[in-house]
Amino acid sequence: RVGLQFTSPCMGKACFFANGPHENYSDRRYSAHAGVYEVDTPSSLDTYVVPQEQGNRTGLRWLFLYQSSSYDNAGRSKEATEVEEDSIANLVANKTGILILPEDLVEFTTSRFTDAEVFAARHVNDLIPPNNDEYYVRLDVAQRGLGTGSCGPQTLEKYTIHGGTYRIAFWLKPVGYD
Repeated sequence: RVGLQFTSPCMGKACFFANGPHENYSDRRYSAHAGVYEVDTPSSLDTYVVPQEQGNRTGLRWLFLYQSSSYDNAGRSKEATEVEEDSIANLVANKTGILILPEDLVEFTTSRFTDAEVFAARHVNDLIPPNNDEYYVRLDVAQRGLGTGSCGPQTLEKYTIHGGTYRIAFWLKPVGYD
């Protein structure tokens, strides 16, 4: 992946305009459609027995991380659901959170674990959520497609990442803080 990772206080919910509702990647996105979706955060890592990258969404136009009283501290996320709001202003009204507005389309993931922690784990039970309310937000300008040759074919060449210059720019806007 080419991008950045930062920590955020756990807000509990993510509402996003991106490809969804399910996870998707550059080479696995044809069943995902652009829309506004909402999901509990951070994304759970219990989908696969062997921990690996998961929960990515491509085509991010904006991401709103906000506080929710219904957050389950165990970090279990539900399937994303489509949101029927007529504007982003109505969506953020009366909520407290962080609005992320990328300049160009990017990909995003939220997790309770760093990439290094996921990579080092041999089984999902090796990943023990930290005793804090922080989680990781990843914004990527590029990410290698799925497939590593470990249990199937290698990633197709057009979905690999090569050296070069990459640029990512975005705005972080606090919402609802007095």
